[in-house]
Amino acid sequence: ADDHHKAARAPTAPTQHNATMAKMTPLPTNKYLLLLSIVIGHSLLGGYYAGTRPEGAGWRFFSWHPFLMMVGMVGLMGTATLTKKRMGYTNTKLHGMIAWAGLMSSYAGFYVIYQNKNTMGKDHYTTLHSKAGLAVLVGSTMLGMAGGGVLHPDFGI
Repeated sequence: ADDHHKAARAPTAPTQHNATMAKMTPLPTNKYLLLLSIVIGHSLLGGYYAGTRPEGAGWRFFSWHPFLMMVGMVGLMGTATLTKKRMGYTNTKLHGMIAWAGLMSSYAGFYVIYQNKNTMGKDHYTTLHSKAGLAVLVGSTMLGMAGGGVLHPDFGI
């Protein structure tokens, strides 16, 4: 009976969205692994490099801020994006989990810089860098909440 009702429905007009979806193909494994290694390698090395600037400063409490932000926003968020491009149910769920892990890493980096400013007796949110960083964290959190609630493959729209 259900098949009869489906067949009786009038065909829908093609839309730009349907045309785009028809052209999409999953990211091949070899490209996925290559891009993954670049993104993760860049975030780890770049985070370490940024954390040890200026030259000779060495690793200190502050160093965790750029390291965790790079790992979170570039390494894990980048991995989440690449994983979503692999398409499918499992990759969609992994995308969400990895993206939230990236956000948690970024919040840890935020905690470090907030505590570092407190320790040094400096004011918070005085630079464009700090204001933009806070806006990115808040915006990413809102996107994660919307995506997790509305686009979740088990119960989203």
